[in-house]
Amino acid sequence: MTTKFIFLTGGAKRIGKTTCKHFHDQGFNIIFHYNSSESEAYEIQNSLNDIRENSCFILQADFNDKSSIEKLSEGVSKITEELAVLINNASSFYPTPLQDASMDEWNDLMATNATTPLFLTKVLLPFLRNGKGSVINISDTLAPSGIKNFSLYSGAKSALEGITKSLARELAPEIRVNAISPGAILWPEDEDLSEEQQKERLKKVPLGRIGSPEDISSLAVFLSNAEYITGQVIKVDGGRSII
Repeated sequence: MTTKFIFLTGGAKRIGKTTCKHFHDQGFNIIFHYNSSESEAYEIQNSLNDIRENSCFILQADFNDKSSIEKLSEGVSKITEELAVLINNASSFYPTPLQDASMDEWNDLMATNATTPLFLTKVLLPFLRNGKGSVINISDTLAPSGIKNFSLYSGAKSALEGITKSLARELAPEIRVNAISPGAILWPEDEDLSEEQQKERLKKVPLGRIGSPEDISSLAVFLSNAEYITGQVIKVDGGRSII
């Protein structure tokens, strides 16, 4: 039996790292992208290859470079001709109050959160068709309804959800396309929240706790096998979006 491959962007840290390990535990071979987290990427690659030889490959690319998408496609082609899953996980996230927002910030946030998922799906489509694969995009529970001071990021993630639904219709019945929309899964790395601040934020979550990266990776594994689900944006937010 041929081992299936997944390709995931932003695999060196946080949700991406956990998702790589989860799929690897399920017997998949892993190809993942990283941008600047080189040491973390090699650490994951070495640990997974220690478990199963030649089962993890890494590719570097900066999505602000227009040649990055073709570069990744070429990298994948040297490893496999088939993909079972493409997971567009890489994301840029930072505040952009309107009075200070710039075109450069808009281009940066769109590049990672919307443009790359769209055109990476395009160039990897032959691999997905060969592998009878599916696409999973990673969105954000709150972005489509708008996050104060994050209008550019919110716009980019809203675009990603529209892309998800449009491609699900366009690529059916061959390729399924879905999105996972996480809520509070990990506290932001660039915010040093006090215990009280964390408690205040969790008041808006009916389940009363933060989620875990495993909540996202488990759903991704499920969606990779869910042959009658496409065009869906599934929220994993402890009920935050119903308040």
